[in-house]
Amino acid sequence: MFIIKTKDTKSKKITLPYGDGSIYFVEKRNRYAGQIQLLIDDERVRKTVYGKTEREVRNKLKELQIQALAGNLHNDKKPKIPTIFQYAEKMMDEQLALNEIRQSSYDRKMETLKMLSDISYKQLDEVSEDDLIAFFKTQLDYSQSCINKMYQLLGAVFIKAVNRKIIEDNPLREIKRPKSNKKTIPVRALTVEEQKKLLNVLKNEDVRYSDIMLLSMFTGMRIGECCALMVEDIDFEEKTITVSKTVARGKYGRNVLNETKTSAGMRKLHLSDDIFEFLKSCIGNKDKGLLFLSSNQNLVTTNQVNYSYAAALKAYDIVDTSVYGRVDLHSLRHTYATRCIESGMPAKVLQKLLGHTDINITLNTYYSVFEKYSNEHLAVADEYMKQNDIKIA
Repeated sequence: MFIIKTKDTKSKKITLPYGDGSIYFVEKRNRYAGQIQLLIDDERVRKTVYGKTEREVRNKLKELQIQALAGNLHNDKKPKIPTIFQYAEKMMDEQLALNEIRQSSYDRKMETLKMLSDISYKQLDEVSEDDLIAFFKTQLDYSQSCINKMYQLLGAVFIKAVNRKIIEDNPLREIKRPKSNKKTIPVRALTVEEQKKLLNVLKNEDVRYSDIMLLSMFTGMRIGECCALMVEDIDFEEKTITVSKTVARGKYGRNVLNETKTSAGMRKLHLSDDIFEFLKSCIGNKDKGLLFLSSNQNLVTTNQVNYSYAAALKAYDIVDTSVYGRVDLHSLRHTYATRCIESGMPAKVLQKLLGHTDINITLNTYYSVFEKYSNEHLAVADEYMKQNDIKIA
């Protein structure tokens, strides 16, 4: 029911089909005003309209009622729930600003966020468990690593949103980590024979970026770390390399120098005389700047090295296909680590050389190699005891 107060202050009542409200004349505006309470976004909200005549105001109020019933009105005062993309980006921006993550980690997370485009446009409170299950069903042809990153990022977003009371429940809570359809073939190290063949090719044939490959094979440095190496990072007196940077893909797909993948990745490597002399030959007459440059004097990227490496493996028939495992550019780092383990190097020392944040990463990555050489050491110990007549029976 509307209560209408006219200019002469007389009032008359008009019954309308929806809600109660009032219409009155505002002298300062020389206009009629109408107010009504409507149910918008599950809350009672007061709306005000103005017009030159009572009829105009009454029609506007009726229109508001119709729009409210149709669900076309929204409460501007009610905080808008962000989308997955908006909240993930905000979360990552906060982490970067507080030094919780590095720029390189931020860039990698942004690439993962792009992979969520099929669902990231949804508001957080609109996402259901069924939505997430349907989304992951379409992602199973990605590698397990990619699926893990998507799952982890979504989990972090929903947990934070629940903690800040933006949503009441985490829709990912009951969903286990999806399994990729792709068969995971582990990256392996080169065998001793394969390594010898590759060394001969890299030393004697015209292979682009062979120096970078050799450096990785004999120091365990990641290819991105090798590409980011500068003359200033080499201490000629102490014979060390300071690893503090890597080449990574930044915004807009441009390759940039970033900090290492993790804080543990920042490390100092002591060089043997052979490797030190090799680096001196790579440096030549340079006194500063990047050690390795592309043909157009830009940063060398991992992709460029990988292209040349893959071509060399194929052209010179390096890989023994009867050995299980996948051989790729990362195999150079694995090869260095495997030779170190075979020589008897303790896992803790290898962890520092490789720049792993946790000893478990080293142990898990090279579990089969450690196990093989642990068994060999056990056999040696057993034989030693037998030679000294130390027997259980």
